[in-house]
Amino acid sequence: MKRPFKQRPPSAFSQTHSEIMSQVDAPFLGEGKFRHSFEAGIDKISPDPNQPRRSFDQAALDELAESLKAQGQLQPILLRQDPSHRDMWIVVAGERRWRAAKLAGWTSILAVPHEGNSTSAALMENLMRVDLSPVEEARGIRNLLDHNNWSQRKAAVELGMDQARISRAIRVLSLPEEFLDLAGKSAVPMNVLVGIARVDDTARREGLMRKALAGELTVASLKNNNAAEEVQMEKAIAQGADRRRRLNITKTAPKIIEMLRQAGENNTEFSTADIAALRSLYEELSKLVG
Repeated sequence: MKRPFKQRPPSAFSQTHSEIMSQVDAPFLGEGKFRHSFEAGIDKISPDPNQPRRSFDQAALDELAESLKAQGQLQPILLRQDPSHRDMWIVVAGERRWRAAKLAGWTSILAVPHEGNSTSAALMENLMRVDLSPVEEARGIRNLLDHNNWSQRKAAVELGMDQARISRAIRVLSLPEEFLDLAGKSAVPMNVLVGIARVDDTARREGLMRKALAGELTVASLKNNNAAEEVQMEKAIAQGADRRRRLNITKTAPKIIEMLRQAGENNTEFSTADIAALRSLYEELSKLVG
């Protein structure tokens, strides 16, 4: 039975930063973080092809369009000049507002020109202000690390995120790209993706990916599968130990037989302790082989 995933709430990262964005020092924005605003023509703006967010919920865009009609634009978007067309602009931050303005039938939108590090600005804006899917968030973090040549520790400091969360996000990206695209659209939770990424067996991993896309995989079921796998592994180890013990007997018995034969040929005199040990050996052998 297919189990639809619940709507993902705003991330802890987004909640933590939503109230302090105005206080964050952002050197990647360039010398002037806050510049004059202007009205940019809707048809003069294009989305950033490197934008980490790849899908937009149509219902949410429709709601935002209605909000713009009712309340107007409360915050300008950030634009950079298109290097190939001087009269055109590329969205740095605020693509959802731009798309909603188009839906609302607007011909222009309030914007602020940006000349700083547009890639970092776009990635930071998405991570802090937009509820990305787990896959989009992971890709955004990786792009930010690659673009700024940050280590995971450095990224944790700059983003105010726990390093373990960044490490888990990066680990998710070890999964096949095709699966990640589908998982992003299906809103597969981060914990489920991490659990799948930790599975080394290729066949088992593929099975888990299919279950995740069908909505049949949860963190709890992953743990149960892992527990069952551990039990099977312990049994295999025990069976292997039994086989090794049998092999040891096969190697050891001829040595004991040869030692006793030589003792007989040499008329070796056994001590009382030796005779007691031989009798114990005889009794145990009689129990095993009759």
